[in-house]
Amino acid sequence: MTPIELERLADAVAEKVAARLATVDPDALVDVHRAAELIGCSVPTIERLTRSGVIASLKIGRLRRYRPSDLLGKSKGGAA
Repeated sequence: MTPIELERLADAVAEKVAARLATVDPDALVDVHRAAELIGCSVPTIERLTRSGVIASLKIGRLRRYRPSDLLGKSKGGAA
């Protein structure tokens, strides 16, 4: 890919991520499946990043939940 093509691809991805996140309340809690969907990765990747401490989560009883605002910061940083 040329640098121009890469720039266009990056812009298209950024627009898609922004569109997804615009419909999500940043303070709402989401499950692992929605977290993976929001940042465009697999559920095992979310679980691995959670175990390694890269992604913050909350444990509520047996359930693990994520704040979209925490995920947004990670997706911009390229951790996922």
